[in-house]
Amino acid sequence: MDVSTRSSTPAHVADYPVVRLLGEGNNGRYYLARPPARLGLADEFVTVKVFTGTHSEQAYERGVRELRAFAQVSSPYLVRVYDAVLEDSFLYAMEWCPLGSLAAPARPLARPEVLRAVADAGLALHALHEAGLTHGDVTPANVLVTETGGKLSDLGLSRVLAPGVTMTGMAGAASVEYVDPAILQGQRPSRASEVFALGATLHRALTGVGLYGELPANEPLLAIRRVLAAEPVLGPGMTADEAAVVQACLAPLGQRLGTTAEVSEMLRRLAG
Repeated sequence: MDVSTRSSTPAHVADYPVVRLLGEGNNGRYYLARPPARLGLADEFVTVKVFTGTHSEQAYERGVRELRAFAQVSSPYLVRVYDAVLEDSFLYAMEWCPLGSLAAPARPLARPEVLRAVADAGLALHALHEAGLTHGDVTPANVLVTETGGKLSDLGLSRVLAPGVTMTGMAGAASVEYVDPAILQGQRPSRASEVFALGATLHRALTGVGLYGELPANEPLLAIRRVLAAEPVLGPGMTADEAAVVQACLAPLGQRLGTTAEVSEMLRRLAG
């Protein structure tokens, strides 16, 4: 999520006292907030995501069902989800990780920290897949950094809150580079598509550049056309072993790594 200023930060979102604006990502804003007493949490802070636009009661119910399914998956590598509220827009509260994300870390990260964070995100994805779920929005902004590795956050609820909206209507230009081209062509998210997304996330985190160069900001349709017309190109700055992992994630179906757990195993070996 992109770091933003405090100028437009509300005092509260629902009954959550807001401390500061953490940033903006696809389809919403993220706030650091204090949990209300009704939750009975020991956490001093939580992250609250407020989705853009207004949502109906039916959309809220769909979102809550998806969040409940997400929260019921047992994995130490998934952020904990605490609450969901409909107040004009849909918002939900989740665990706060003070070290930030791979997209906006709170401090410079050593290379093994990046590898461990992506490896842990891969294990989180595998747990979701084993439960019959997909995440739908794997990007560096959604891989949070912890002292021991990482956690996967921010389930991609856009497809749930607005069913029938196409990928071209949902994907911001910033996230298109992480989307398997098969998804852009109309296929449904799958284990294979999230292996691709994990590889693209690893590539960006290690190299600082995208697989398709820098895609046009705020122009998702143009970004999608560029991705569909080009082949991904690995940037400089990776070791041969790191590049091999990325290539194995991006390979054509049938040649691609079969699970995100396999990706995690390779990265843990590299992290040492």
